[in-house]
Amino acid sequence: MTGPAFQLPQDAERFLDSLTAKQRKGSTINRYRYDLADFFRYLSVTEGEEKVHQAMGITPHMVEEYFYFLENHRHYSLRTLKRIQTVLKRFFSYLYSSGRIHINPMASLDLDESIWNKLAKEELLTRYEEKKLLGSLSSDAGLSPKQAAARPLLAPRNLLIITLFLHYGLRLQEIALLKTAHINQGKGEITIPEETGNPRTISLSKKDKNLLYHYIKVIPEPVRPKRPADPFLVAFDFQRQTYRWSYETDAPKNLTEIAIQKMIREERNRAGLDRAVSARHFRNTFIVRSLQQGQTPEQVKDMLGLQTILTLNKYIDYVEKERSTKKS
Repeated sequence: MTGPAFQLPQDAERFLDSLTAKQRKGSTINRYRYDLADFFRYLSVTEGEEKVHQAMGITPHMVEEYFYFLENHRHYSLRTLKRIQTVLKRFFSYLYSSGRIHINPMASLDLDESIWNKLAKEELLTRYEEKKLLGSLSSDAGLSPKQAAARPLLAPRNLLIITLFLHYGLRLQEIALLKTAHINQGKGEITIPEETGNPRTISLSKKDKNLLYHYIKVIPEPVRPKRPADPFLVAFDFQRQTYRWSYETDAPKNLTEIAIQKMIREERNRAGLDRAVSARHFRNTFIVRSLQQGQTPEQVKDMLGLQTILTLNKYIDYVEKERSTKKS
């Protein structure tokens, strides 16, 4: 299954041609060709020849099974696995951006959450850190007069975002892609769209439902997201002390992934946490706590919209090791 002589599908050849047009090194293109050939050769054996020519039919489950095969049967090193993952991630991003596929099968297999990594304690948020962060979000301590004036408007949005990370395990991309159409305030439900790779519907607790309602209510009526296509999470303008409007799209200005990461960094600094904390730490914490509280891996898989429990292996190992340590 590892020979290099294999006829790639046209989409893969177009992708390699795009790399050539970008003047990538010949050795890099050859490496990409080899890795793509191996992936499609694997699919031709496990899924049938038609999968080689139908990229649209490739699912996250197939991708996860391929990496499981590479790790557990070929015993590839972590370095090799990451290299192959980078190749496939770029290939499917190319197909997605060019409209050839509508769902990116690599979207749910992040480098930081890959099935072969071991989870370290430092990748989780402690209860003390969570308490400090949530307490800071509800406080005006350490703010300039201008920042304090904006806090009643801004704090509900930031608190809602952190809550969606910590209480429901949402990924950064999933939060940034939310539109008004995905929110059902009456039922307290959030629908995660298919383009994230993990579509599902999340039911909020009564307390978190109120957080969502409060965030929407404090946004001034003229810039409040209302139409189905409007972004649900809106960027904030500190100069004007209000939420922002995009005149290009004639809609509230979407809060981007980069802006969410910046917000987390600023809130972490203000809370006095002495280490870097990211969206990944929140998601890791949600998964581990869910398993510790008695949720089965299958239940957590469904909560996160995963295709298989393979991605949860490192979390399961962490919790089991922690339990065995406490018993000994």
